Amino acid sequence: MTIDLSRLPAPTVIEALDFETLQAAFLARFAAAWAEARAIDPTLPEWDVGTLETDPTVIASEAWSYLRLLDRQRVNDVIKALLAPLAEGNDLDNIVARIGIERLILVAATDTTEAVMETDARLLQRYLLAFTRPAAGSADRYLYEAMTAWPSMLAGRVIGRSVHGRKGDVDIVVSGPDGRDATDEELAAVRTACTSASVKPEATSVSALRATRNVYDVTGKVTVPSGPDAEAVRLEAVARILAAGTARMTIGAEVPVSALAGAAYGTSVTRVDLTAPATDIAADPYAIPLPGTIMLTVEVSG
Repeated sequence: MTIDLSRLPAPTVIEALDFETLQAAFLARFAAAWAEARAIDPTLPEWDVGTLETDPTVIASEAWSYLRLLDRQRVNDVIKALLAPLAEGNDLDNIVARIGIERLILVAATDTTEAVMETDARLLQRYLLAFTRPAAGSADRYLYEAMTAWPSMLAGRVIGRSVHGRKGDVDIVVSGPDGRDATDEELAAVRTACTSASVKPEATSVSALRATRNVYDVTGKVTVPSGPDAEAVRLEAVARILAAGTARMTIGAEVPVSALAGAAYGTSVTRVDLTAPATDIAADPYAIPLPGTIMLTVEVSG
């Protein structure tokens, strides 16, 4: 089971930066140092203009604080570059290389275009799955091999006896970008990768299958008060419903009607009444729920 990185607390070693705090510390230290100097040499003038923005010391404190802020941000950036959940780009490439992982090419470069590469999020996901590579026949191992063989795969699920009831059989269900069906070539690539001798135990039968596309439409009405642009509010509600549906585009996911209706609520929406889907989209281990057409009408109240 992979870690939900969104639930990881921020590392305490990464410092919260604040320019005003640094400047105040500089001025406080300068005032103390100046007082010590005046104790030695009473002829030095009293420094009592620290609140004036035109005072040379205050101006110097701004320059110093800015440079210190950059230094501390640099330290934060270095720490992030060394932590897989926070690293990006080439930094992440170097981290995953420690266990023999490379960023995949999604679309090869041409004479006129650059290559389209695997995203940081996808590379990090494969990196975490890769720690189970020694465990032939594990669900994470199958997923890692499938994702590596088909770089643009959207979702995958490994289904065993506890679900389908067939002893010794493993079904690897996959779905393509935006929930499209896998092509024959893509399905073959997944099948080949997941049935190699180092991945599949000898007594296991592995099948690569296309996820069933469970497309559902959303229809209903949103009620808004008089005043706001009703059409703008309606379009925002449509966008929120689409985002909620997209977030659940996972093989085996359930889509409650309440989740869709709840997503429609936002600024200036006083009521949401959905007529479709009439019931929750039930979880199916072999299907991926996909939002289809979203048709909302808008009614202005009051």
